[in-house]
Amino acid sequence: MVVAGSYIDYATVTSVEKAYKQYRTEEPYQECYIQETLQNAGDGSATNEIIGAILGGAIGNKIAEDSSDTGKDVMTLAGIVLGASMVSDAEKANSSVQVVVSKEVCETKVKTSFVKKLSHYLVHIDYEGRDLVFASKKRPSEDVIKVKVTVSSLD
Repeated sequence: MVVAGSYIDYATVTSVEKAYKQYRTEEPYQECYIQETLQNAGDGSATNEIIGAILGGAIGNKIAEDSSDTGKDVMTLAGIVLGASMVSDAEKANSSVQVVVSKEVCETKVKTSFVKKLSHYLVHIDYEGRDLVFASKKRPSEDVIKVKVTVSSLD
């Protein structure tokens, strides 16, 4: 007679199956390439415009030498603006020449892959004439193993 509760008994291992699970992995990597672009041949510096503004301001100041302080200031300012504008226009007129500029561009991308890994074992046993299956993290090393049998009422 068995009383409600649990006890230890023995069962025969009939087979063991490996159970796998797929895991998703993401691995970042860099992809680099040479990018070629057209660029105006100008030097891209404001130095020429600044020198033009200084010279224009000096000429405007010299022309207005006999004018009042306000007139002298206006002529100097006009010379600054005109000098910078003339140099800028001259550079733009000469910038019709374009050169090919190459530079390395790198982008970070992600490679996704799926890896199949062993998850657990499905252990098939014969217990008192019944075929039963349970999951186990450990593979049984013997043909006969200990099992815990639990008995309870279905009420």
